[in-house]
This record gives sequence, structure tokens and C-alpha cells, in this order.
Amino acid sequence: MRIMVDTNILISALVFGGKVRHTLHLLFNLKHDIYVSEYVENEFKRILYEKWSDRAEKIYSKYKRMNFIRCQSTDEILGTLRDEKDIPVLSDAIFHNVDILLTGDKDFLEADIDTPIIISPTELLEYVSKIFLEAN
Repeated sequence: MRIMVDTNILISALVFGGKVRHTLHLLFNLKHDIYVSEYVENEFKRILYEKWSDRAEKIYSKYKRMNFIRCQSTDEILGTLRDEKDIPVLSDAIFHNVDILLTGDKDFLEADIDTPIIISPTELLEYVSKIFLEAN
């Protein structure tokens, strides 16, 4: 499965940990392709250094060692959302033909979008856990 992560997923997983970090580790262990667009990476880095400057370098270094598929962002507008700053994330997900956009952003989660599937970490963890349990 091809999964693109939003900025809030990177922040949640790498700054705070918890369920979101567990979900990312599970996805990597199950050999899914986890994408981070150029736009998301730049936004993640900017927010990281603005809000957590004392530990930003350590967190960003950890991020860079992770096995994400880093992809270029598109200049095309390939979808619409209420919050215009989210449109580049959606456009990148559509442009790279991912199956799932993993986000905690309510604007995405409440949008009427068919492709890619937009899902929260909690929903994805429940889904993956169900598949795993059914397989065993």
C-alpha cells in the first residue's frame, strides 16, 4: 500500500510519540511505502524549528534516517479543501497516486474526497490490526 503522511503525523510521531508513532512503526514493519512530499517535509522542518528549537536538530536527524519515500511536490492544484494551505498536501497525494493520505487534520477528514482514502492514525491502526488478526 502507498501511504502519504501529513505534517501533523510527522509532528505527532516524532515529537510526541504514542499511538501515531506506533502506527508509523507498524506500517514500516508491514513493508508499506510511506511517502513524504517535499511540501510536507519543508513544513515539518519549519514548524519543528519554530516550536521545539532546543531539540529540533535531534528530531529532524531521526526523521532523515527513517525509511520514508521522499517525493517532489507538484505545482498543480489537483483538489479543493476548505483550508487552502492543505491543498498542496492533497495535490501531492493525488499526483503521486497514493492509496491513503494519513492525517489528523479535520479539514481533510471531513472533506468529501474519494481518492486517495483519507484516514486518521487511529482508524488506520484499527484497520491494520483487524487485518492482522484475521490473517492469524
